Amino acid sequence: MPVYDRRYRAWSGERAPRPRAAATIARHSLAGIFASRLTLVLFVAACLPFLVFGALIWVAHNLDLLSMLEVTNPDGLRAALEGNLFFWFMVWQSGFAFLLVSFAGPGLVAPDLVHGALPLYLARPIRRRDYVAGKLAALVAMLSAVTWVPGLILVLLQGSLAGDGWFLRHLRLPFAVFVGFWVWILPLALAALAVSAWIRWRPLATAALFGLFVIGGGFGAVINESLDTRWGRLTMFGELVQAIWSQLLGGVEFFGREWPENPLPAPVNWLAIAILCAVALAALHRKIRAHEVVR
Repeated sequence: MPVYDRRYRAWSGERAPRPRAAATIARHSLAGIFASRLTLVLFVAACLPFLVFGALIWVAHNLDLLSMLEVTNPDGLRAALEGNLFFWFMVWQSGFAFLLVSFAGPGLVAPDLVHGALPLYLARPIRRRDYVAGKLAALVAMLSAVTWVPGLILVLLQGSLAGDGWFLRHLRLPFAVFVGFWVWILPLALAALAVSAWIRWRPLATAALFGLFVIGGGFGAVINESLDTRWGRLTMFGELVQAIWSQLLGGVEFFGREWPENPLPAPVNWLAIAILCAVALAALHRKIRAHEVVR
């Protein structure tokens, strides 16, 4: 049947609100992330420390079991676990979060750039911020499920078993767990998206992310040792975040010493993390475009 009228006609149906566009991108991105068996295995493995730390809290409040184990000072054991336990839980989960992002993050933006899908996204009523927000929400949702969500559940478990006004005496703990994990997952997710946007080959993007957070830490340690300074920690993002966690928790001890040892001033730690986020956002703003000029 011949077509005679090829004039453009604007869409006359119902338009979805803009926030729904970001949610749709996030939903499909999450589906793509968990389509990988490796990511699924890492996610399941990341849930195991929660069970271990939950068991430790339960044992510390089980008087019958403590008597069987011949623990003579259960109150001292519980007091020692309260601050340090949650700090080390954050350390463990931050490591799993990094592994998850390293394998899931590089595959979020690069395929759209390689196959020229961005013009199709942005030709619709989707802004660049909607696209970035959707991809970022997918990573944040995955990381939240293994970081601050189980962390707050552990706080609730500890408070319910301890009783006697424990929550009133430890009001800063849930705040420290929630904010502390966000200090880690937000720059990590932004850095993963920025690396994915600039490095389109997935193995190389994963290696670049490892280089930024792992090799950067080794480089900072070399600077500290060779120049007898502590300012090499500026490239050690893991220690910057741990210093912030220690500050939020009111101090953490490891074998009788402050941990991390000799940290940078607190404002410097926060500023360094903020700069990392800003650089990642600038890199994304430069690459996420409806068209690309090839010189």
